[in-house]
Amino acid sequence: MQLEVYQTDAEVYEAAAALAAERLTAAAAAGRATVALPGGRGGRALMLALAARSDVPWQRLQVFFTDECCVADGDARRTLHVARESLLGPRGVPAGRVHAIPVDGGDPARAAAAYAEVLARELGVPPVLDLVLLDLGAGGEIAALMPGSDAARSESTVAAVEASRVTADPRVARVTLGAGTLRGARHVIVTAAGSERAGALTAALREPADPFRRPAQAVLPSATVSWLVDRAAAERLLRDAHPAPAAQ
Repeated sequence: MQLEVYQTDAEVYEAAAALAAERLTAAAAAGRATVALPGGRGGRALMLALAARSDVPWQRLQVFFTDECCVADGDARRTLHVARESLLGPRGVPAGRVHAIPVDGGDPARAAAAYAEVLARELGVPPVLDLVLLDLGAGGEIAALMPGSDAARSESTVAAVEASRVTADPRVARVTLGAGTLRGARHVIVTAAGSERAGALTAALREPADPFRRPAQAVLPSATVSWLVDRAAAERLLRDAHPAPAAQ
């Protein structure tokens, strides 16, 4: 497998943004350009890095989301809110090209079903995105697929995550793209930065495949998946990669 390791988290997100720009430019040249943006702290960092780039066909993108918190529109915890503030607004992405997850009603199952209809209408069945951007959570979650949750084993295009199964802040219900939808993208970029993600990264890439307990394994490295991480997140992997000195 290929794993790109950078010195700092800033370098991770800059490299991920550069790769995303390359993929989206190629997709636009082929007549399509669809991307799913991630939530969380890492998602915001990646969106800020993307906003700094002028080599992305911003006016031609169709924007979707990997996951969303079930809170009111305008709530600072919404991925949509973060995207508007950090990327979509600054880059002037037309509102009609932004496909938000409709969580305002508060029922995650209903919102998941509604978003599955949006994906089917816009992308076909099964929906295929040109690019999915993901950030590995410290607990091993990817998008809002939480370890041990029903969503992690669901075959649905879009899944609901009850608040009681959410293991990362904010502890509210979520809606998330299903594992099959993430895996089915033409390209996936996964980032991981910080020592608090070292255990999750090692488990995802080294332990036996079990996407129910380790949801990040739903997008294990392949020809269509790129993992970009910093040295702090990769510390255990790097340590294990170096054999111990031979005994004298």
